[in-house]
Amino acid sequence: MKTPFEILGVEETADDQQIKKAYLAEVRQFPPERFPEEFKRIREAYEKIKTVKDRLRYLLFDTRVPAAEEIAGLLLDATAKKRPDEERFRALLARSLRECRIFHKEQGDRNG
Repeated sequence: MKTPFEILGVEETADDQQIKKAYLAEVRQFPPERFPEEFKRIREAYEKIKTVKDRLRYLLFDTRVPAAEEIAGLLLDATAKKRPDEERFRALLARSLRECRIFHKEQGDRNG
């Protein structure tokens, strides 16, 4: 499910004039007589973010349930950015093993 900003093709930082301009452009492209469902979607998006107060309310209190594709996309983006390549993974693993050996050796020295 797209956000009102995505539906109108504007950034979350857009001002009232930019949002109204985008709304009117979408309405010209999808007039209500020919595209009633699309027009309804555009109108609802505009109503949610047309003023600063509306945008703030939307950004703070929107409780729509995200689509499964949105969640999957966020998860994939998050793991893709944090996942090391093979070389980095091997280096991290080797360092961890060295630190484990040092730790266990120190524990053995203290206990022995």
